[in-house]
Amino acid sequence: MKKVLFILSIVCFVGFTNTVNAQIKMPKSVESVKVSDDQMKKMFDSPDVQKQVKEQLMNNPELRDEAINYLKDNPETKKQMVEAIKKNPEAKNKIMKYIQDNPELMKKAMDYIKNNPKLLKKAMSLIGM
Repeated sequence: MKKVLFILSIVCFVGFTNTVNAQIKMPKSVESVKVSDDQMKKMFDSPDVQKQVKEQLMNNPELRDEAINYLKDNPETKKQMVEAIKKNPEAKNKIMKYIQDNPELMKKAMDYIKNNPKLLKKAMSLIGM
């Protein structure tokens, strides 16, 4: 009986120390690992990330509306956006499709997201980064 208790005590002690060591080595949460804005901008420039952000521009209403409003208010793109909105006043997905089919507009929208820290963080979180 004493041998069983002794072995059981050793097993419990080893299990307890492993648990404590694992908690010490692991960060408390994913939020404890911070990614700087510059690092996010560099990641944003990769073709794979840009492809995923373009998909989110179609699927995420908040990101899509921000990009459309920026392009609509930007003096360089206002004329093109007014034409697109006239053709599809209620269909924001069609407006976004028009933007994605136009390389100049798409570059402006992507630059806007990249240079706006709040939107950049939002876009990166939507794609899991």
